[in-house]
Amino acid sequence: MKKIICITMAAMLAGACSSFLDVNPKGEVFDADMFESAEGYEDALYGVYNEVASEEFLFGGYLLWIPEALSWNESISDYMLKPMAEGSWEFANMTTKEKLWAACYTAINHVNNIIAHAEKDSPGRFRYSKLYYGEALALRALLHFELLRIYGAPYWASDSYKAVSIPYVDSYSFAISPYLSWEEAFGRVLDDLKKAESLLGQDEELLPEIRSNSAMGFTDARITHLNLYAVQALMARVYWTMNDMGNAALYALKVIDCGKFRFRPMRAFVQPDNGTLDMDETIFGLYSTEFETRNRSKYQLGTSSSSGFVLASDWNALYNDGSASSGSDYRLNAWFDAGEAKLNKMVNASYYSGGAASYTGSSILGASILRIPEMYYIVAEYYLPSNTMKAAEYMNAVTASRGLDAVVYLNAGLLFRERRKEFYGEGFTWHEMKKMKMSITTDSGAVLDGNLESTWMMPISKDEEDGRNNLEK
Repeated sequence: MKKIICITMAAMLAGACSSFLDVNPKGEVFDADMFESAEGYEDALYGVYNEVASEEFLFGGYLLWIPEALSWNESISDYMLKPMAEGSWEFANMTTKEKLWAACYTAINHVNNIIAHAEKDSPGRFRYSKLYYGEALALRALLHFELLRIYGAPYWASDSYKAVSIPYVDSYSFAISPYLSWEEAFGRVLDDLKKAESLLGQDEELLPEIRSNSAMGFTDARITHLNLYAVQALMARVYWTMNDMGNAALYALKVIDCGKFRFRPMRAFVQPDNGTLDMDETIFGLYSTEFETRNRSKYQLGTSSSSGFVLASDWNALYNDGSASSGSDYRLNAWFDAGEAKLNKMVNASYYSGGAASYTGSSILGASILRIPEMYYIVAEYYLPSNTMKAAEYMNAVTASRGLDAVVYLNAGLLFRERRKEFYGEGFTWHEMKKMKMSITTDSGAVLDGNLESTWMMPISKDEEDGRNNLEK
């Protein structure tokens, strides 16, 4: 029987979006007249970026928090996340699963409105028409990919688990869309990204090697947009998730070799500008003050709030285990509060102490979604089976900038630990554990078998299934 989905439409945002530095986008007023000007396209894209950055069930919260909790980098007594982290999907809060699903597809539908108009305008009436079209395609791919990572099967799953994944919605309408197989859904993600890559060539000139937080117009602060290099980095991550390491390394090297991204200097660890995009390392990130506020409640108040995170018991030893070298890891003091066992990495101290007006840093408040270290780790993993010394060179490039001495040979366990250190708090570790079939030991002492597909697939909510079944009748 054909599987279908009922798209839940949320009300369009009325009024203005949160201002982005010197830019004050008008928000989401997605009527036909909006796309009669370049400014209209830009405002529509600003609206969607604001939506995915600020919505609590997208990158403004649970899209990062859920995999972080599932990996047990942080433990939590929150009733929404605790049952998920213990593997008790049947007792997990339905609202969380429903709202994440609905928020993704609502944003996808908003993006599809932009794409529908951009396709009609192709090759474009405006100077940056290709950018508008390319960014919108990349946003659609990103949101579907995030759904696949959480609800979809791992690459190594049996055919029965990969037969059905998620719907890939590519039209702006209330129409229902069929569920696709794992291969079909990933293929559609890659199709959108490849087309986006072909449209974003202007970024070779628009994205400078030395960046600032100045944003006077749409083509400034390109790291806050799904730019050319962000699309290539996302393709590397998609292929990595599929375990197609040849293509993953190919696209990772495109980003590395472009020369526009570098590792942050040591001074950035001595006086860290946490909770911001990194002007050296960020390939793509989202401007958001809501990110700061919500992450403080999760990461900064964790020891005194049942809804906050508490760091895993091994967090300190992780950075002092000597796995990479005898060097002193800059990340430990820069990203953690050792006295109170809190993660500072995700929250900007000057912002939460006095609001946006008090922030005086040289970066952009918000969340980094793609950073250059990930590209080096992907290439290291590609070389690992055939050339451990070459693999070590790529990992050492990252760890040297973190204060660690080089290693000569690399193995999978060491690479996993170094990646966990680098992306602690960013919701990355669970996705790597899923890829590696790593079993999970929970706070209660239960062991979730990493060889079982069901360990790694958040079930679609009952309400969604019931609605789908009603439509099938």
